[in-house]
Amino acid sequence: MTDLAFHALAAKVHAAATAADLSFIFCNETHALAPYRQAALVGFFGARRTRLAGHSGLADVDANSPYALWLADVANHLRPQLDALPAAARVMAVGPALLPPALAAAWADWLPDHVWVLSLAGPDGRSRAALFLGRDTPWPADFDAGAPEYLLLQAALLYGHAWWAMTQRRRSIGTLASSLWARKSVRWALAAVPLLLLVPVREYALIPAEVVSNRSQVISSLREGVVKRMVVKPNTPVKAGETLAELDDSTLYNRLAVAQASLASARMDLLQASQRAIETQTAKAELSLADGKLRERQVDVEALQREIGQLAIKAPSDGVFVYTDPNDWVGRPVQTGERVGLLADPAVLGLQAWAPVNEAVNLKPGAPMTFFMRVAPLAPVDARLDYAGYQVIEAPNGIASYLLRGTLVGDAGEARIGLRGTARVSGDWTLLGYLMFRRPLAAAREWCGC
Repeated sequence: MTDLAFHALAAKVHAAATAADLSFIFCNETHALAPYRQAALVGFFGARRTRLAGHSGLADVDANSPYALWLADVANHLRPQLDALPAAARVMAVGPALLPPALAAAWADWLPDHVWVLSLAGPDGRSRAALFLGRDTPWPADFDAGAPEYLLLQAALLYGHAWWAMTQRRRSIGTLASSLWARKSVRWALAAVPLLLLVPVREYALIPAEVVSNRSQVISSLREGVVKRMVVKPNTPVKAGETLAELDDSTLYNRLAVAQASLASARMDLLQASQRAIETQTAKAELSLADGKLRERQVDVEALQREIGQLAIKAPSDGVFVYTDPNDWVGRPVQTGERVGLLADPAVLGLQAWAPVNEAVNLKPGAPMTFFMRVAPLAPVDARLDYAGYQVIEAPNGIASYLLRGTLVGDAGEARIGLRGTARVSGDWTLLGYLMFRRPLAAAREWCGC
């Protein structure tokens, strides 16, 4: 009958799905093998994580109750002795005499006089939990294979493997490190780490970049005025002499009409003075005065005509006219020399990048660059660094950065002016260890100031 109870108990242990199910079976179902009054399961979950995991007659336990904390301290005190038990008899009789005075003083409040502690050990022989079984009658000191207590020893082996299999993921860091160090491959890998840190690599920085033209000129307003309309759409190819934008001309044309009328009047006055100069000698002085006024009116008309000619902003050469939204310019006042757009040569492409202060490496002219466009991340473009600015400026993303300019080399692929992406800029040769720990070291020096 007892053997049948043991096999039934083993079937329940194999069917348990969680550690809570196991703790309930250990504390309550073990009574079918040998009688006891009280059972408690204390689990060892790593350093300073010993806690009460189950108790007889309770579905849930409070691991922070005074009884649970006292029992956890008792288990921690007994753990070295539990680890030293032989594999064939993982049980020990416990009483107040085996405990320090501080723990022994509370024994009568929490446990019966006669207590067995079963060590639930894993395959490595280390105790993973302690099952306290207490009763009012003494446990036998000697027994044979037919005694019910003998099945408790067999159950301890079964319980230990089951508890280890269910809770092995909740191991301490020290246990995990020990298990890893036991593997030969891990030791070889750790031995190879110093060699890997000495591998020569190039410093690099991943920074935002944009395709620009390395041969471009600023298109600015030739005079003060108000933008009437943008003739050419943004990023449109244009020819030399083609009108790009026009300024408002209403005021100048009115002034020109007045000046032309004054010029016609001055010509009439000159004609009349010429006729009078034939008849009288005094009219010759009026003739000189009328001629001066005529020349003055001609100068005014020519000046206004030149200003009207400056109302049309034209392209000085072939290229692509790059500027913002046309609606942002219509009706906008501009000053003489104010930038309206950029005339770029699409045949000479380059990169404009912004290296954040924390990302900047030792960048030198001629350093290789690789540009990954957002529209074609699988088709990187090679480039060469031309120069890196020394002065920190504010990048378009609002981060303090150094301005970098480069030139595309080889096949530009799908690159065109205005495309953005990420540029990988290579610096000097260094060691892999330095590259990995450069930022932590810099942050540590900033924090400690040494």
